Amino acid sequence: MPLSLEHVAGGWQHRVRAVVALLLLLLPTLAAAQTPPPSITLTDLGATEGAYSEATAINHQGDVVGYTDARNIVVWRNGVMTKLGMSGTVTAINDHGQIVGAAFNHGFIWQNGQRTDLGWGNIPEANNNQGQVVGWSSGGWSPWASDTGFIWQNGQLTHVGTLTDVVGASSAAVAINEQGQVVGTSDTANGERHGFIWHHGVMTDLGTLGGARSAAVAINDRGQVAGVSSTTSGEQHAFVWQHGVMTDLSTLGGDSSSAVAINEQGQVVGTSATADRQDHGYIWQHGVMRDLGTLGGHESRATAINEQGQVAGHSVTATGAYRAFVWQHGVMTDLGTLGGDESRAVAINDRGQVVGFSTTPSGEQHAVLWTLTPPTPAQQLGALKADVQQLVTARVLNQGQGNALTAKLDAAQRSLDRGQPKVAANQLDAFVQQVEAFQRSGVLSASQRQPLVDQANVLIRQLQR
Repeated sequence: MPLSLEHVAGGWQHRVRAVVALLLLLLPTLAAAQTPPPSITLTDLGATEGAYSEATAINHQGDVVGYTDARNIVVWRNGVMTKLGMSGTVTAINDHGQIVGAAFNHGFIWQNGQRTDLGWGNIPEANNNQGQVVGWSSGGWSPWASDTGFIWQNGQLTHVGTLTDVVGASSAAVAINEQGQVVGTSDTANGERHGFIWHHGVMTDLGTLGGARSAAVAINDRGQVAGVSSTTSGEQHAFVWQHGVMTDLSTLGGDSSSAVAINEQGQVVGTSATADRQDHGYIWQHGVMRDLGTLGGHESRATAINEQGQVAGHSVTATGAYRAFVWQHGVMTDLGTLGGDESRAVAINDRGQVVGFSTTPSGEQHAVLWTLTPPTPAQQLGALKADVQQLVTARVLNQGQGNALTAKLDAAQRSLDRGQPKVAANQLDAFVQQVEAFQRSGVLSASQRQPLVDQANVLIRQLQR
């Protein structure tokens, strides 16, 4: 039976309504996170005699460590560069200014001009604010010796052992939390290599996601461990381990993912392959892996995260250059350069200070410090209101539901105007609870809920200080 004009018109109108409905559903995802980007101050940390320097770590006081020419180790404090008087590697600095690294294959701790030698072959990887240092001890030239993870505290070095008694088995410790829990990787009895957690002399095998290998790379003070493991299919996936349970973080649609850091909120960052075989940075929280996107190019990588959920990393731009970025509330911001084409970010502290390096117009590479000034509480509340209104416009929320959320934000603003930040924080918590309720009832999807909750929780933490 041939179609009449009425059938054709009706079908066309149906398709138009379907497309419009789909666009409205996509709108909150495409344009979410209205929080204004932070203002950025870029500081050239300089170099020494030559044209090269690089920052590798920063503590919460803003002290920065890194290298200059010929791998000379330096610390920048209040804008002043101090040479440690040795060449080598520097891996971490804690909030007391204790720097750990290695020079001429000797591990060291440096603080206030004093160097403590950790001995030949003992290579530090991390330290905590209790002064505990972890790393690995080289087996040297002996064919029977092997590398072994260690913890150093109060002048004493203790080997953490391995997950097997097999002669020649090796291990390495790579991270430690404030409770003294150590994580790393060890050989097992069957020749596989597994991530471990060690505490008070007891080493626990983290297991795998079904494959033969795993590695732990980071741990927070709640004892949550982030790492990577092979799966039963042979893919490599990031994981979070807690209380004996390893959770597969999956991927962004590709066949692999990895983790590099975890904060106290349990947010994990790393890099994942996408469905079109690109590598993108991600943030994972509450079972959802979120693509950080790029600065216009094909690749991005997350390198660090702070307690505000700000993610640092680098991305390829549309012109093919690598640029440092900070990501927050769904927005990736180019941190800029010292006038050259490229920059990289390697670490971020809880004050919103990012370190890395940038090229200059003459092609030199200098260590840099980017300082982020966050938007005001009023601006953040305004951004949340804009996001809620966007969901109402898209008919994800009805007007009554939108009004219920907006009323809580307006109440928080009035409390701020009266100088009552703690009251405003409580009202924002009520906002979060309402958003959570909308997801449980199916009104909001996880991707629509997450930016609202993340933005509100960041502001709550700011107001509770």
